[in-house]
Amino acid sequence: MKVRIIGCHGSVEPGYRTTCYQVNERFFIDAGSISSGLTPQAQIDVSDVFLTHPHLDHIKDLCFLIENTASSTRAPLFLHSTEAILNDIHDHIFNDVIWPDFSKVVLDDVNQKPILQFAPLPKSLETELSGVKISAFPVNHPGNAIGYLLDDGEVQILFTGDTGPCEKIWQIANSAPRLKAIFTEISLPSRMDGLAQVSGHYRLAQLLEDLRHLKSTSVPVYIAHFKAQFMRELLDEFHQRATPQLKLLHESDEFVFT
Repeated sequence: MKVRIIGCHGSVEPGYRTTCYQVNERFFIDAGSISSGLTPQAQIDVSDVFLTHPHLDHIKDLCFLIENTASSTRAPLFLHSTEAILNDIHDHIFNDVIWPDFSKVVLDDVNQKPILQFAPLPKSLETELSGVKISAFPVNHPGNAIGYLLDDGEVQILFTGDTGPCEKIWQIANSAPRLKAIFTEISLPSRMDGLAQVSGHYRLAQLLEDLRHLKSTSVPVYIAHFKAQFMRELLDEFHQRATPQLKLLHESDEFVFT
């Protein structure tokens, strides 16, 4: 399974893009930089996005993705997530106030399909796309947040999205026999415990504590979502205290897991 990092930070400054992962050049997890990080031609080809939660840094580029590629020849864009998350995005973003409701806009006169289509996950929270089974599970973050376990039959990869301490993550990881990678987050320095708890984010100290629940010490744990305003402090702390199992992500990283 191939994962390309389009954006991996928790805030926006020159040189920093927010969360967006491309999987197998076929679908995306989150869309914080799906238009600012992709070429115009690549944007046209985007057809499926799985969203972890409705916070702006994970969805903002959806607005511009549709704006940039709207045409009668464009295939519909499907947004996948829980019904609650998709309802929040529909009600508060694509509502004809903040941004046009593209789920009502039909550009193809032949097929009469809206350019934007909301695709809620079934009650099982499991679906399949292009040979990859995608299973969602709740995590510890405001906004009905979820993570995803991807399984192509040979490789399993876990994406937590934004989260604070969450027992479910490690239960899922430990029950995945072919797990090759975990993509998770650290947003704030360890000194900012109060804010991290309220906002549902990991600090390095808390993640290291939770990693004790992970049975495998060989599965790499990739870290995203550093807040740019704390970048120097976060980097210093990471380089001083992180274990070799933790790997810091950068924009444009690419991984092939076998």
